[in-house]
Amino acid sequence: MKKLKHLTIFFLLMSFFVNGQQDQLLGIINDTTDIEVKQKKIDSFFGINKNSISSRLLADCYHDIGFKWYYRNWHKQGNQIDINKAIRNTQQALEIKKTLDSLEKGSLEKSMYNLGYFLYLDERYYDAIAAYQDLVRNGHDLKKIQNANRELGELHEYVGDFYKALDRYDNYIENYKNQNDLQQRDILNLSEIHILKAEIYSLLGNKEFSENIEKNLKTADSILLSEGYDREMHNLRINSIWGNQFAENKEYEKAEHYYNLVLRDSVLLDSMNLAKAFNMISIPQLKLNNYDTSIKNLQKAIGFDPNYSDPYENLGDLYLAKKDFKNAMYNYQKAIVWSVDKKNKIDSEELPAIEDLELATEKTFLLGHIVAKANAWLSYFEHDQNKEHLIKALQTFTLADKLVDVLRSESTEYQSKLFWREKGASLYMKAVEACYLLDKPREAYYFMERNKALLLLENISNEQAKETVNIPDSIAQRDFDLKKAIYLSESDLQHSNSTSLEQLKDLKERVYTNKLNYNTFTDSIATMFPEYASMKKKVSILPYPEFKKKYTSQDEVVLQYILNDEQGYALLTTGNDNQFFKLENVKELNQDIIQLYGRLTNLTMDRAGLVAYNQLSNSVFSQLIPEDIYTKVKGKKLTIISDHILQQIPFEAFVVGNNPTTRYLIEDVEVRYAYSMSYLDAKSHISSSSRKDLYAIAPIQFASLGLPELVFSGSEIEEVQKIFPGNIALKDEATKSAFVNNFEDYRIVHLSTHADVGQSEDPWIAFNDDKMFLNEIYATKNQAEMVVLSACNTSIGELKKGEGAMSLARGFFHSGAKSVVSSLWSTYDKSSKELMTAFYKSLKEGSTKSAAMRNAKLDYIKKYRESAIAPAYWSALIVIGDNSPIDNQSNLLSFWPWVVLGVLLLVILYFIVMRKKKKQ
Repeated sequence: MKKLKHLTIFFLLMSFFVNGQQDQLLGIINDTTDIEVKQKKIDSFFGINKNSISSRLLADCYHDIGFKWYYRNWHKQGNQIDINKAIRNTQQALEIKKTLDSLEKGSLEKSMYNLGYFLYLDERYYDAIAAYQDLVRNGHDLKKIQNANRELGELHEYVGDFYKALDRYDNYIENYKNQNDLQQRDILNLSEIHILKAEIYSLLGNKEFSENIEKNLKTADSILLSEGYDREMHNLRINSIWGNQFAENKEYEKAEHYYNLVLRDSVLLDSMNLAKAFNMISIPQLKLNNYDTSIKNLQKAIGFDPNYSDPYENLGDLYLAKKDFKNAMYNYQKAIVWSVDKKNKIDSEELPAIEDLELATEKTFLLGHIVAKANAWLSYFEHDQNKEHLIKALQTFTLADKLVDVLRSESTEYQSKLFWREKGASLYMKAVEACYLLDKPREAYYFMERNKALLLLENISNEQAKETVNIPDSIAQRDFDLKKAIYLSESDLQHSNSTSLEQLKDLKERVYTNKLNYNTFTDSIATMFPEYASMKKKVSILPYPEFKKKYTSQDEVVLQYILNDEQGYALLTTGNDNQFFKLENVKELNQDIIQLYGRLTNLTMDRAGLVAYNQLSNSVFSQLIPEDIYTKVKGKKLTIISDHILQQIPFEAFVVGNNPTTRYLIEDVEVRYAYSMSYLDAKSHISSSSRKDLYAIAPIQFASLGLPELVFSGSEIEEVQKIFPGNIALKDEATKSAFVNNFEDYRIVHLSTHADVGQSEDPWIAFNDDKMFLNEIYATKNQAEMVVLSACNTSIGELKKGEGAMSLARGFFHSGAKSVVSSLWSTYDKSSKELMTAFYKSLKEGSTKSAAMRNAKLDYIKKYRESAIAPAYWSALIVIGDNSPIDNQSNLLSFWPWVVLGVLLLVILYFIVMRKKKKQ
């Protein structure tokens, strides 16, 4: 009993001693002596006690010294060394805490949160993201996890990964729905999260996301209103967002009104937010030509926050409007310098190095400043016709392009990558304009390529990087499986018919968890294989000399387009030269193309309608392929890289002559399509190990889906099987699961079925029992030399600037196909069968894919010309991608014995001849 008493006293004394040591450290920190004296005492404390106190106490001491000493010193004095030591000590605290079996509730999470916050203060944003992600993944304190989700949202927004920011905020909101004991601070935070979401949607596009913006603002307001909280500061934020929305919609009087509401309550704003408010109101004033008022407000903005870069860009716009180009360029340059390094000299002729851009902390603002300056150089040229200004514009656009690459590669969310692709598309058009004015077709080729399907090319770069670095197969498979899980969970969420909030919450949680798992995995791969992490960011454009050498000749030419709502250019490259031309009257041309598509898709067109189609088609053709271009294209093999709404038009259906009989472009030219020459070339370097020849599916009947029967689809694939023997699946054998499980190992995949885009603009293709959506196709692998989508609208999908149509064809390219035959509208079942049968017969004879398609279409035109059959029946199917012939392996196998016999006969003949020579 005495022994037990002594042990109890011993542990009490030890506890007192341990707590005494921590109190001793806190006493030093809180002492009123000089900083230098306290620092020496702190160093002495750790020198004496580091090896004698428990790990748990040592971790707490490191945590305290990081937060209560070094961070607070940094906050007061701003010395860089203090924030560095705050980070280092917090990291040491974490390293120890992660080795301990048990900790006080919240202890680990506090250190994780502090580390993320200190890294953020040190402008190490991606390290801060990693620290907060560690807390979200491994923490157990819900409050800290929620705080980390909020910080992650703001960090992702700051670095331009907008959709990932929205994911974090959505996760934050879902977590709070499960809590019954919300405190005042929680409710204020919840309202704030909805405002933050509205701000992100505003950045993504006030027009496109106006409903999302309004919904989140109303939700934020209703949360505060229902709880009776003060809404003044909240209203300031809302009025700012509404002002931004009206400004983007060019309703400048309304925008100015809302900005004035913000300034009316300016007593609530700190200097930084005052600077933003005065900067915002200057924009509609500038647009309304109220220059004096605008410049006064910009000067006020700069006065409140001289380090804020946006007012300098707006000053540039103001001076540009007044034709004061020197002052305009100076202020654009100042905005750039302020976003990169304020110590740099402000020289309007200079641009920062790409290395400086990569280190910049405000890349999203910086991109706007650089593009504004590039456009200003174009305006300067329009003013005085000095070509030096065009050269400067081109150099500046080139730099902006590199920065877009950085932003895109740093965004891990696919939708964020698409956003930056759209941002890039606008600057590529202007860069091509500069190239046109300078007569630089080679440089224009580069920007046209950059404007096309870069994310598809990035996907190939990732796969090639894995092979180059020799990443183990197990890791590569894990990478695919994790991405597959994301695609499938997103598809499940998008197409869920559930009205249960709990089920929808579970689906959202699956998407969120899958993305989190993939991000964790990619972070670990970057650590294990840094060379891979570096290589996968590099998306190489096929160099112009190599492009010209490999893809043009005396009988092969390439015609590339870049087009938007207001401008358009085209570049024809032949074996001998190139021709760079501008498309005129683009707004009217786009309207004609839309009208032409409507006529092309009309299967019930009468003779009068056909005459109207011929006239319109010939008019559009003359603008897209003028006479001098046509003479160089006629009789050649033509590769077309289309853009914008041109991607919905089959060029071979253009009417090139209408007297006395209608003549189509396909009668003079063999046509194939490609997303870009760089993507086409990258695909050519990928080897296939598929062992089987043909896999063809025709569900025919779709009772469970409510779709009409396709009477001719079964006989279509049976005809194909006679030409290229292989496996076919008809009716109830043509299920979605059978297709997913079987099609990976085939050279030719043929689907004769229903397909469409749907109201949600999410393309689907039908099987006997279910639909397969685009994300589900992304989640598959194939090794096909050719995928044939003999179905409706398989090349149609939501048009994304810079990437093209999000179509089924794109999905099969993404999952591995080298070429895809797809349709541009709803096809006619009977004519599709005729065309497909003729197409495969021509392939069997050794034709290239585009030649085989041309032969099939010419046969059809010849057969039905007198019946005045509209192009809707024969021109919907197009060939995209690789154009090499398809070897009929079954024919080769049947011919193989004869080859062997022939070789044996030659060997015998050789020995007979040699024996005779010896005898002689």
